[in-house]
Amino acid sequence: MKHTALIARLALLQMVRSRPFLAYVVALGAIVATLALFGGDPAKVSLTLASVLLLIVPLITLVLIALQQYNNREFTELLLAQPISRRAVYWGQWTGMTLALVGGCVLPLVGGSFVWGNYDGGVLAAAAIVLTLCFSALAYRLAVGQPDKARGIGLALMVWLYCAVLYDAILVVAMALLEDYPIEKALIVLLALNPIDAVRVALLLHSDASALMGITGAAIREFFGTGRSLLVIALVVIGWIGYPLLRGDRIFRRRDF
Repeated sequence: MKHTALIARLALLQMVRSRPFLAYVVALGAIVATLALFGGDPAKVSLTLASVLLLIVPLITLVLIALQQYNNREFTELLLAQPISRRAVYWGQWTGMTLALVGGCVLPLVGGSFVWGNYDGGVLAAAAIVLTLCFSALAYRLAVGQPDKARGIGLALMVWLYCAVLYDAILVVAMALLEDYPIEKALIVLLALNPIDAVRVALLLHSDASALMGITGAAIREFFGTGRSLLVIALVVIGWIGYPLLRGDRIFRRRDF
């Protein structure tokens, strides 16, 4: 535990000092300030910010975690040459990088809410934290399992493209082809295939914006109700965080550096 905490601290400091991370925080702060000042109605500001977060946070998290892990390969090898367990190195690095990214997205959201107060900063910050945890786990798993940097970054971008763009297109095509069949229950299963969709549905359930929930959101609310739907979404999110990390831990302990 002592080694894990020390490595987490080092990884956090490395991430915080990196220029891409600082650019991420500044850009997110600028977006928050612009929407808070010129977005108009508080409900509209909250929905617009939610849409922006659902696209930006996963992309930046995937890229920054993967880049940091690949750039720290020599440092990782140095740590593994010391009397430190591989598990401590693995969990320490992920924890430090993820804590830095969590702070980087929460600070502009909470700070903007405190200054302007015309959007729900707490809910949006919670959504940003969940997205960061999910996609940092995915990026870390990809970086650990794929030694080639170019291929690993490419896979991370493909994951974002699927979750942010292709998933909705596939869902619309499936609905059009199977419109004569009762597939509402199948849509609930499909919710588990995309963490962005799960977080989006949770946000809209919280705001009660049923008209904007989309196909899967309407189906899950009708089948479970609001309270149970949030519980189902929480289980989906835990799976997206836990499985990649546990799988990556197994790969990391067996990998020949």
